[in-house]
Amino acid sequence: SSWSFILKGLGVSIGLAMVSITLGAIIAVPLAILRVYGPRGASHLAVGLIETVRAIPELMVVFWVFFSIPRLTGFVVGGWTAAAIAMTTIAAAYLAEVMRAGLFSVGQGQWEAGRSTGISDTRILFHIILPQALRNMLPALLGQLIMLFKTTSLVYIVGVVEFFKATQIVNNNTFTPHATYTVLAVGYFICCSAISYCIYRLDPNYTVTE
Repeated sequence: SSWSFILKGLGVSIGLAMVSITLGAIIAVPLAILRVYGPRGASHLAVGLIETVRAIPELMVVFWVFFSIPRLTGFVVGGWTAAAIAMTTIAAAYLAEVMRAGLFSVGQGQWEAGRSTGISDTRILFHIILPQALRNMLPALLGQLIMLFKTTSLVYIVGVVEFFKATQIVNNNTFTPHATYTVLAVGYFICCSAISYCIYRLDPNYTVTE
């Protein structure tokens, strides 16, 4: 009788992870470009933002977003909205580092080849460098999706009933910890294994290691 409730919580976790990874990737691209190619001031600002988020626990990011937005803006945000903003912030910081590594993985010769044909640096970046960098960093990007999916277990603290919280509620009502938390572990394992399998299917040359 609790399956529908647990599956609904799983859907919330998957949806939150997908929204966060999508928005985080969009924000991470300019952050990574600023850090690698931007002027000194902009580069230092990007480094500060990235390293600040990466240096503090994810739970603190969730807390800060949930309690700071109402104080700064005067608008009260719901738990899911705060969780999405916090998770997107976390995703952007970590993905920016992944993208930075991807940009460095493309040889300087690609820039020189583009310039030799008269292409502007902006077009070289977006039409030559970024596509190759994306190919190189694809496994790490999907690995971050696994991390984000598991990190959604923290957002229960702001009232979001996701997979972990839904299972916890069921356990509190049924007092069957072995069964409910086994279901939780199996659910995380299946979802994370599915993401890892997608990495393999995208390119069989990639191997995923823990």
